[in-house]
Amino acid sequence: MPAILIIEDDPVFARRLARNLGLDGYMAEVADGPATGLEMLARKNYDAVLCDIRMPGMDGLDLLSRIRGGEEPEVEPDLPIVMLTSVTSVETAVDAMRRGASDYLTKDAGRPEIVVRLDRALGARRMAEENRRLRETVERTGEFGELVGESPEILRIKEDIREVAPTTASVLITGETGVGKELVARAIHKASGRTGEFVDINGAMLPDDTMLQSELFGHERGAFTDAKTMRKGKLELADGGTLFIDEVGDVSREVQAKLLRVLETMSFTRVGGTKPIAADVRIVAATNSDLGGDVKAGRFRDDLYYRLNVFPLEVPPLRRRRGDIAALARFFLGNAAARSGRSVPEPDDEAMALLHDYNWPGNIRELRNICERLVIRARGGSLLTASDVRTCGVGETAGVEQVLDFPEEGVDLDDLERKLVVEALRRSNWRQTEAARLLGISTDRMNNRVRKFGITHRKWRVHK
Repeated sequence: MPAILIIEDDPVFARRLARNLGLDGYMAEVADGPATGLEMLARKNYDAVLCDIRMPGMDGLDLLSRIRGGEEPEVEPDLPIVMLTSVTSVETAVDAMRRGASDYLTKDAGRPEIVVRLDRALGARRMAEENRRLRETVERTGEFGELVGESPEILRIKEDIREVAPTTASVLITGETGVGKELVARAIHKASGRTGEFVDINGAMLPDDTMLQSELFGHERGAFTDAKTMRKGKLELADGGTLFIDEVGDVSREVQAKLLRVLETMSFTRVGGTKPIAADVRIVAATNSDLGGDVKAGRFRDDLYYRLNVFPLEVPPLRRRRGDIAALARFFLGNAAARSGRSVPEPDDEAMALLHDYNWPGNIRELRNICERLVIRARGGSLLTASDVRTCGVGETAGVEQVLDFPEEGVDLDDLERKLVVEALRRSNWRQTEAARLLGISTDRMNNRVRKFGITHRKWRVHK
């Protein structure tokens, strides 16, 4: 139901106009003048405004100039504004059109004409938004953006994206930090055909529950101390599009319950509000933790887990898709060179071998950062050498490679096994299930080795 604000100092005419709009499916509210209208626009988002030109004090033209000139930061600059004028002031209405009004109506216009003009203004706004989104889509390179590569692992992900994108199913993307989970989420949105925005929120980045709920659901004016005006949340901003919730495993049980309600009812309530708001949103979530283990440990709601995990999609670490490293490196080198206005450097065979053999604990994110650093270090040269790559820390022995050295006094197999278990746990953020997968053993065998070696860590979380 489109929300219309009528700014009119004649209360009789304003009430009659609001009543007529209500009969045609609009939700109309009345402000008795420009000052009140600006206050209401700061508190609430309206789909269009009907504004009288002739009013005492600040008239409609002054109000129009303030909004179109960007002097009112709380008001959307492209908000459709239809001016109301008497029959004898059509020339003034034409002047308003030149100043940015969407249309004008004479006050003796009948209900059908008013509805047609409003629908036209709202339709023009929707068309402009769709054209903008289309231009942004066309500007993106390739079908999958930065999901570069042709390895079997990445081809499987691309096929999964093609299958799930056109549906309404929730998707749970799993994988280590830096593997590109957000890129996958954006590719799903892009291929979905949904006309709304892609909006993201990170469950681990906000310091407390109040801020997270405000960011996610929005808040009403006065909901808490700093809530000076009404604010839309990420869910509302993603209407018609996709909401990507990164690190969903870090949100509290209270927020989990509210997310479950959104998925079950496709509606939500702003913080401090009581009115349910419909949510036409596709939810894609991501985590680098073992949510299944968190469910067993009671840290994550099982009902929400099953709602999110309708279509699971695992993104492998870069070390498991080494065939894509060369293509990714050239892609990131090209992007970094374009941003800095430099020529694109080309790694020689030895440099590329170092990039290929490195274990990339930071995954795609680390490779992108290294490529940016290499462009800076290239000093205008067109060739990158192994020495250039080594200066960025690539090629140094670390992690598991270190424990495979053979000392002169011989190898202590128990000590070697302990080091391998600790290294696997470190790389998997101290998650037993993932560490067991890295070592190719069962979770039970991993549990036994943790107990055998007395391994402890302050981040330790047991997943049985």
